[in-house]
Amino acid sequence: MKRPFLFLLSGCLSVFLAPALAEAKSPGSVSPAATVEDAPRVLIGQLDDALLATMKQAKALGYAGRYRNLAPMVGRAYDFPAVAGLVLGAHWTRFSPAQQREFIAALTDYTVATYAARFDGYAGERFSIKSVQSLRPDRAVVYTLLTESDGTAHRLDYLMQSTGGQWRIVNVVADGVSDLALKHAEFTHLLDTQGFPGLIAGLKRYSARLAREAH
Repeated sequence: MKRPFLFLLSGCLSVFLAPALAEAKSPGSVSPAATVEDAPRVLIGQLDDALLATMKQAKALGYAGRYRNLAPMVGRAYDFPAVAGLVLGAHWTRFSPAQQREFIAALTDYTVATYAARFDGYAGERFSIKSVQSLRPDRAVVYTLLTESDGTAHRLDYLMQSTGGQWRIVNVVADGVSDLALKHAEFTHLLDTQGFPGLIAGLKRYSARLAREAH
């Protein structure tokens, strides 16, 4: 598995959940009776299982096989329409429906490609869910650890939203660093400098490079 172990990271929390997280207790101090949310826990457990299974077969599968293995789970775990709106902010509302569909498709491919490229081997790593904290009825954080074989632990906080009763990921904060915030900075820069065609082309170039350079 490549280092850094996670993908697109940034230096600040998403504005979407930052106020709630500022008030949240650390995972070790959360009261289980008040915070347990079965559906978010189950979904993250399924994602962890899919990642581990793929990592253990990584070399035999190759990049293309890892992509095929992970695409259904990643597609089910992430709320890509919600992520798209959060990442692009006011830009999103100015897109046509066709542009929105095109961006969601490119973002989904970009995310699956990143997982397939980064989780490319297994050396005794393990995932563990430490707790689930409810921020409000439709938002929660699933606190997890990714522990390497030497005992080094990385904290992964999955920020989740329920839409129509279905819980999905809208952001991942790895060791305090937000994936959504980096996407916002990168993607809005592409839009501001190159317009919508440049944004889509940039996503496709990145995905293609991952496929080309992965093993």
